[in-house]
Amino acid sequence: MNCPSDSMLESYLDFPQCWNGKDLDSPDHKSHMAYPVGGQCPATHPVAVPKLRQVLRYPVNGDPARLKLASGAGHTMHGDFFNAWPEDEMARRVRDCINVIVKCGPDGRP
Repeated sequence: MNCPSDSMLESYLDFPQCWNGKDLDSPDHKSHMAYPVGGQCPATHPVAVPKLRQVLRYPVNGDPARLKLASGAGHTMHGDFFNAWPEDEMARRVRDCINVIVKCGPDGRP
């Protein structure tokens, strides 16, 4: 089966949502964070943090079996998060969107 010429491939990369509550980083840059298990943070990483999802869309066409990623064989994705928000803007969005559990738009407003 071939993808039509107007097809889009979507990649969803969810970052870990549970923090160990003490380390801002770790030697491997990941063990201070963990994923929920059964919707709950594990006891080793008891602090829930807001969900961060990176969504990428690529235009595709042709045979999907011919898809090749720079990471090599298989279907893998990688992402890093660097906080570059001005502190006051980040605080406003946390207060107005995250703390009250409201889905805000790109402008950070409900």
